[in-house]
Amino acid sequence: MSGSGPPASGKFTRFLGVGTLGTLVDAAVFATALLGLGLHHGLCRVIASWAAMTATWLLNRRFVFAGSGRSVGGEYLSYVASSIVGALANLATYLMVYAVIPHYGHIPPYVVGAGAGLFVNFLLYDRVTFRKKAEPKP
Repeated sequence: MSGSGPPASGKFTRFLGVGTLGTLVDAAVFATALLGLGLHHGLCRVIASWAAMTATWLLNRRFVFAGSGRSVGGEYLSYVASSIVGALANLATYLMVYAVIPHYGHIPPYVVGAGAGLFVNFLLYDRVTFRKKAEPKP
């Protein structure tokens, strides 16, 4: 292995840590908006999701993947798009698993869906959003 960066397992571990922090940001912003500001719960979810997505983009950019070299705005939009694809993978997997094993309740499909979304997000962030631009050859 070349010295081009940390091993993939270390990158994935840091990604999980950033995701954990993002979940805490989501919960804190949601609770503050709902209980502290008295906003509608739907609006609270939108605000909290946006805050968590922005926080995880900044943390992933700094500690997991490093910046892509493209414009910050373009990278952020790519991150949002990748996050939406991951969320859709999560939801689709949850629905498919629940359709197959409804007698087990909602928790197993939830966990499998969350895992699917997690891996889709990691792959998209790693291979699309934070992919380094190829340097021109001399």
